[in-house]
Amino acid sequence: MNFAKLTAYLDTFYNEKNIPGTGVAMYYKHQPVYEHYTGFSDVESQVPFSGDSIFRLYSATKVVTCTALLQLFEQGKFKLTDPLYEYIPEYKHMLVRHTLPDGTEELRPAQNPITIEHLFTMTAGIESYTTDAVRRVVAESNGEGSTLAVIKAVAQEPLAFEPGSHFKYTICHDVLGALLEVITGQTLGQYLQDNIFDPLGMKNTSFQLKDESRFCKLYNHFNAQTHTAESIGESFLLQPGRAYENGGGGLFSTVPDYILFAETLCNYGLAPNGERILRPETVNAMRSPRLSPIAQQDFERFGGPSKYGYSYGLGVRTLVNRENNNSLSANGEFGWDGARGCYVVIDPEAEVTLFYAQQENGSPWYTWHGTVRNYAYASIW
Repeated sequence: MNFAKLTAYLDTFYNEKNIPGTGVAMYYKHQPVYEHYTGFSDVESQVPFSGDSIFRLYSATKVVTCTALLQLFEQGKFKLTDPLYEYIPEYKHMLVRHTLPDGTEELRPAQNPITIEHLFTMTAGIESYTTDAVRRVVAESNGEGSTLAVIKAVAQEPLAFEPGSHFKYTICHDVLGALLEVITGQTLGQYLQDNIFDPLGMKNTSFQLKDESRFCKLYNHFNAQTHTAESIGESFLLQPGRAYENGGGGLFSTVPDYILFAETLCNYGLAPNGERILRPETVNAMRSPRLSPIAQQDFERFGGPSKYGYSYGLGVRTLVNRENNNSLSANGEFGWDGARGCYVVIDPEAEVTLFYAQQENGSPWYTWHGTVRNYAYASIW
């Protein structure tokens, strides 16, 4: 194994890609083989980006949330074909938006119920929590806006399309978080702590920032030449209320924490410390493509070149045609990414786990994720 080229490539990111700091960790054949950090978590104070740096996962959170729901699936707590309204009754009588030939909109009753599988696969038609109904619920709770209360309010908004007919990347996994709360009687965060974070030894991962002194600054459009950014701070609405735990994008983590989680999925649910969080057949179900031909077309339009060759499973992209992505990973490789650039590759066939982290909004991170992946694979051959 020789990681010199990968390291040299990552070390260019500050000056050539305007990325304040990055971290990468990798397992091969279920052993840690690489960990590298470059740049800064705080440029102004010259604090290096490191294994102690805490950052937001954004949508890389989704893989964790879906894993938690699949644990409940294994326990027989629900079936993928179950209607959502059996657990959250507010979703029983949904309306669907239809655009007429003259451009006007008409609302019609949904012909099919939203199923739990529709939530996993982003085919439910549920769109957003930036609605008047959600704002009322948050205001009435003095700004708390708990996860379940917000998701119940979302049900008052019409669906974008008939459930199951299309793919649209929205808050479906936030709804899964609320579903988990109904099934378990726990908050999403407490369930994750008890059933994933504590068993795996993920000491720095949660919905609450555990140590602000280690938190990466949220740079927006960073400029390496001037060492400044257009702004610093949150630019995404992750919490409509203070108590909202965002199953689609709200977790904080570190590189050492998340690579433990990803490696566990790569080893079919068996963690490096011997804990099992999923069965092998469940991991295979997670990474199996689930989209209809029409939904697959939607996914390809949404994902663009970075998702060429991929389909979508139970909350993860899954590689179905490696040639279309110029990928060195094997078909069946799966994972996801996040809004400020985090990226996870889980490849059970090749026994490769890779996690790349950055915390910068504005960079086209999706254009270099595949290059990082291929350099990593080339390093072990």
